[in-house]
Amino acid sequence: VLAGLYPYIKSEFFPVQDGGSLSATIQLPAGTRQDITRDLSLQISERFHEAFPEELLTVSVRQGQADSDNVFSSMQDNGTHIISINMRLVDKTKREKGITQIADEMRAILDEYNEIRTFTVTAGSGQMAGDSSVDIEIYGYDFDTSDALAEQVANIFRETEGFTQVTISRNEYTPEYHVDFDLVKLANSGLDVSTASMYLRNRINGSVTSYYREDGDEYAIRVRYDRKFRESIEDIENITIYNQMGQGIKIRDIGTVKEASTPPTITRKNRERYVTVSGIVGTGYALSEMVETAEAKLAEVDMPAGFSWEIGGTYEDMQETFTDMALLMALMVILVFVIMASQFESLTYPFVIMFSLPFAALGVVIGLAVTGTPLNIMSVLGVLMLIGIVVNNGIVLVDYTILCRERGMSIIDSVVTAGKSRLRPILMTTTTTVLGMIPMAIGKGVGSEMWNSLGMSVAWGLSFSTLVTLILIPTLFAAFAVRGEKRRAKKALKGAE
Repeated sequence: VLAGLYPYIKSEFFPVQDGGSLSATIQLPAGTRQDITRDLSLQISERFHEAFPEELLTVSVRQGQADSDNVFSSMQDNGTHIISINMRLVDKTKREKGITQIADEMRAILDEYNEIRTFTVTAGSGQMAGDSSVDIEIYGYDFDTSDALAEQVANIFRETEGFTQVTISRNEYTPEYHVDFDLVKLANSGLDVSTASMYLRNRINGSVTSYYREDGDEYAIRVRYDRKFRESIEDIENITIYNQMGQGIKIRDIGTVKEASTPPTITRKNRERYVTVSGIVGTGYALSEMVETAEAKLAEVDMPAGFSWEIGGTYEDMQETFTDMALLMALMVILVFVIMASQFESLTYPFVIMFSLPFAALGVVIGLAVTGTPLNIMSVLGVLMLIGIVVNNGIVLVDYTILCRERGMSIIDSVVTAGKSRLRPILMTTTTTVLGMIPMAIGKGVGSEMWNSLGMSVAWGLSFSTLVTLILIPTLFAAFAVRGEKRRAKKALKGAE
C-alpha cells in the first residue's frame, strides 16, 4: 500500500511561510549610471504600490555604491547598477492573495522591463527567505563553456511550466580601470610601484589625514579627489603624484590607463569550479515534482568533456535531512522496543505492540495523499512523535491482557475482556490527541504553514493506527500466545516421557 501511494506524495524541504515580508534584488547591466538606477527604482516602487494597493504596507528601496567608510553596506551586494527592495505586507488574514501569488505577480511586472539584466523576488528577507528552488550545479573549469551551459539550462527552466524565476549564480563581469605602470619610467621619475600605487589609491579612495573631535565623538577627515576628477580614463591620467624631490608627475607619464572587465567570483565545491542555475518553484507545484521534471530535461543536454551537473541546494539539503531523520527514526524504534522488553520481561509482547508503527506510517501517507499536503521536515517530525505515541494503545491492551491471563482466564477470554475494558480509555486518549491536533492541521493564521503538515501527520497517523490496533494487536497477541502454549505443552510432554 505504501509503495502504491508513494507516487502521489510530493515532498519539499520546508513549507513556505507567509510571514508578510518580501524582498527583491534587481541588477541592471554593470556600469549603469546612478541616476538611471535611481529613476528605475522609484518607477518600480510606484508600480508595486499601484498593483498591490491593499496588500503593501511599506516599500523600502536601496540602491547605489557603498562608500569605503560604510562597512555595513560594503558587506552586501551593492553598486550603481543594483537595486534592493524590502516590502512589508498586511497580515495574511487581511488579504486574499498569498505571499507566493504576490511574488509571482511581482516577477511578472519585473519581466516587463527590458533594461533589467536579472532579478530575484523572495518570500521573506535575508536568512528568513523560504522559497523552494531547484538548483543545478554545473561543474567545469572553463568560464566560457560553463557560462554557455548555464544559459542553456536557464533557458530550459524558463520554458518549463512550474518555474517562476530563473537565476544564474555567476554575476556579470565588472568593468574596471587598470593602471599598468612602466617600471623604467617609474625609476627615471624616482618612484616605485608600491609608492605610485599608494598615491593613486589615496587620490581615489582617500586617506585619513586627521580627526575632528567634538563632545567626545571622533570623526575621520578623509581627503581625496572630488568625484568629477576621478571618473573617466582622462581624469585618472591627469592625477598628479609627487616623488621625493617634490616633482609633480602625471599618471599618463609613468603608466597606461585602460578599461577592463573583472571576472566573476570563482566559487568551488569539492575543489571544482561550478556555477549554479536556480529555478524558484511556483505556486501549486512541489519541489520533488519539479526536480523530476528538471532531471528528465537535463538528461537530454550534452555535457562537454570535463563538465558535469548535479542537483544541489534545497533538494540536496532535503535528502541529507531525510536520511538523518530515517536514522533517528530507526534508533527511536530500537529504544522503544528495548524499554518495553525490559518492562514486560519478554521479547514477544513488544514485538506485537510494534506492529502498530507501520500502520501509523501508512496513516500519515494516506493523510498527505488525500489532503495534497507535501511531505516535509515537519511531517517527518510528526512521524517521529508518533513512534512514542501510537505504542501507548498497544501497551494498554497487552498489559491488561497479561493481567487477565495471570488471573486464570483463557487466551480468548483475556483478549476479549481486555478489549472491552480498555476500549473507552484508548478512544478517549486518541480522540483528545487528534482533536487537539486539528487546529494545528487546518489553521490559517500567520505562520500556520509551518505547523499544518505536523498536525496533519499526527492526526491521520494516530487515527489510522488506533483503528487498526484495536483489531490487529489482540489478534496477534492471541496467535502468539496460542503458539507459546502449544510449544510449552510439547516441552512438558517430552519431559514427561
